[in-house]
Amino acid sequence: MKGIIRIGDKTTAGGQVMGGSKTMKFAGIGVARKDDPVSCPILGHSPSFIAEGHPTMKDNGVPVAFHGYKCTCGCTLITSLSNATTSK
Repeated sequence: MKGIIRIGDKTTAGGQVMGGSKTMKFAGIGVARKDDPVSCPILGHSPSFIAEGHPTMKDNGVPVAFHGYKCTCGCTLITSLSNATTSK
C-alpha cells in the first residue's frame, strides 16, 4: 500500500485534508485518519470526512488513511508523500 495521507493533502475534487493526528507525524506533518475532516469544493458535499482507514496501521486506535482511500463525499485522497508506505 502506497502513500500515507497527511494534513493538507489533496483530493481528486481539489479539496484537502483539514485535520489529523497531533502525535503521529511524517516529515513533521500529522497523518490523516478515518473520520478526520476533509474540505470538498463540490456544492452540497460538505461537511466531508475520510471514510476509510488501514485495518492494522492505527494512531491511538484510529485507522490511518492512505492514497486512494475514499472520503464521504465520494472523492479520493491523493498523497503528497509517496515514499511513506506500509504492507497490507
